[in-house]
Amino acid sequence: MYKNIYTNFDILYRELVEYVINNGNYVQEKVRTTYSDGKPAYYMQAHNINFEYETQKNHKNEILAPILTTRYAPYKSAIKEMYWIYILANNNIDYLNDILKVKFWNEWKLKDGTLGKGYGYQINKKTYNYNTQLEYVIGELKNNPNSRRIITELWNVDDLSEMSLTPCCRSTQWTVENGKLNLKVFQRSCDVALGLVSNFIQFYVLLCLVSKEVGLETGNLAWDITNAHIYDRHLDDIQKQIERSTFAPPTLEIPKFKSIFDININEIKLNNYNYREKIAYEIAI
Repeated sequence: MYKNIYTNFDILYRELVEYVINNGNYVQEKVRTTYSDGKPAYYMQAHNINFEYETQKNHKNEILAPILTTRYAPYKSAIKEMYWIYILANNNIDYLNDILKVKFWNEWKLKDGTLGKGYGYQINKKTYNYNTQLEYVIGELKNNPNSRRIITELWNVDDLSEMSLTPCCRSTQWTVENGKLNLKVFQRSCDVALGLVSNFIQFYVLLCLVSKEVGLETGNLAWDITNAHIYDRHLDDIQKQIERSTFAPPTLEIPKFKSIFDININEIKLNNYNYREKIAYEIAI
């Protein structure tokens, strides 16, 4: 069991990487994942990891973004992916490519141009009297903020066989405490080098957007990982990466909007984002 509370994402990330490497076990039998050359993607893994990030602001009361500075993190694509899944409730990879210019899902694209019945397809399902799961979250936060049922769920057992990739960040739960909105993300499987970095900033932005929509302060982002892993071809680079010196975190700029569903996603910015050299981590499929 690993649990801690952080105010800086670089420190959170470094300690998580060290924990997986120092306390995990190496898996090289019966692995599902492969690299683009067809060779199996072995990995170090650790289980039952929990941490929490406390929202931080600078002296100008600007929110600081929880993002890596020890390498460049493609936050624009990560935020657009979140927008595609949760706000647009879309599962069309051609739309993600052609309109949003994001290539994250190309390896899992089906013949019909979608990822099947995963992610946005599930968010788009009616929940109680709401048209989508996100509309349900927002409606309950406005009308029933003490509810313990404000949840989104992507792990629909009836549809798993028709998903090109089963959801990694499978569920969220939203809670209100002392006028602040907190979010917890449940992740069954976490690629530490690549997936976590994008996932964390996109869910934090979603938390900020929903907070604004429902008139609450942005609270904490808690994370629950069942399996955190670092692929064998990532190990050398990630250990060098976490030894790099860091920069001060950038500020997160959220534009004004009347409705989260009408937001211009391109107006969300990270200001003064400084970072060390890029690292080209190979994708395991």
